[in-house]
Amino acid sequence: MTKSLPTASELQEAWNELREIYETYLLPYEVKIPKAEHYSEIARSIWLAVLFHFEGEEVHKDVISDVCQRDKPELARDQQVRHLKREGWHLTGKRGFHCLDPYQPSPEWVTERNRRAGRLGAKDFSGLKKFFGNACATCGAKEGRPDPRYGQDIVALQHGHIDPAKPANDKDNIIPQCQFCNRAYRSDFVFDDKGRVYAVADVGPVRRASRPIQKKILEWLKSVFS
Repeated sequence: MTKSLPTASELQEAWNELREIYETYLLPYEVKIPKAEHYSEIARSIWLAVLFHFEGEEVHKDVISDVCQRDKPELARDQQVRHLKREGWHLTGKRGFHCLDPYQPSPEWVTERNRRAGRLGAKDFSGLKKFFGNACATCGAKEGRPDPRYGQDIVALQHGHIDPAKPANDKDNIIPQCQFCNRAYRSDFVFDDKGRVYAVADVGPVRRASRPIQKKILEWLKSVFS
């Protein structure tokens, strides 16, 4: 059975009520909410208003797209409602359907928030190592234990740098890396704060790439800077 689209007045009422709930239940977790007085100001406020209007029910993304097309026609037809999860909203539902729980943030958001707080709470390198479980952020090798990849050499954690272009002594730019990862990656890469390679920081990896990969990179750069 196809859902009837809620009226503008119904959606405004839903948006007003959702903002009140947000202040009590979600603001303490720093969930992100659009700064909109009227529900139809931006796409995300429309999404949330529609989902809250049908609270407890699964809403197909096409219903939300239909409301967007009706109330803000300049928006694209395909609305990526799932992206609300990235801002802390707790969405459930099978593929193509979404159901909003307005009283708690998504579990992934809480986990990531706690992880960031733990990292920022580290006062020195010892605290940072403890946050990472006294292990290399990149490969997981435990400090003080033999690393079988390198002939039983004992792992020693060193100051690795998230972004080689940023100040080396900035605490927010440091991750613990074993001597092997620190040496292997050198200053060639940018890492995320979990220790995973995120981007290239120098031309070294491109120089070492195969000719087909270099040509692919060249073509992409031409398309960007043409």
